[in-house]
Amino acid sequence: TYTFLIQNTGNEPATAGDAVVLSDVFDPILQNITVTFNGDTWITPTNYTYDTASGVFTTVSGQITVPAATYTRDTTGNWVIVPGVSTLVVSGTV
Repeated sequence: TYTFLIQNTGNEPATAGDAVVLSDVFDPILQNITVTFNGDTWITPTNYTYDTASGVFTTVSGQITVPAATYTRDTTGNWVIVPGVSTLVVSGTV
C-alpha cells in the first residue's frame, strides 16, 4: 500500500482547473490495484492509468484537488499554517 499525502500551503485550493497530476513507478510492480482519493474509490481510465508491465501509475489531469491551507495566529502573534491535505491510496499485491 502506498499512501500519498498531497499538501497545499497556499491560500487558494488546487482545483480541477489546475490540472495537478501525480505519477510514480511502483517497484516492485503491483497487481490488482485499488485506488482511493479522500476515501472515494477511483477507477481506470477515468481517474488514473496503470501499466502492469512497467509499474507506472499516473493520475488523470484534473482529478486531484486539494483544499487551501488555513492560517491562524497563535497567542504570541505568530502565524500558524495548517496545510490543506488530500489523500491518495494505492493498494495491490506483489
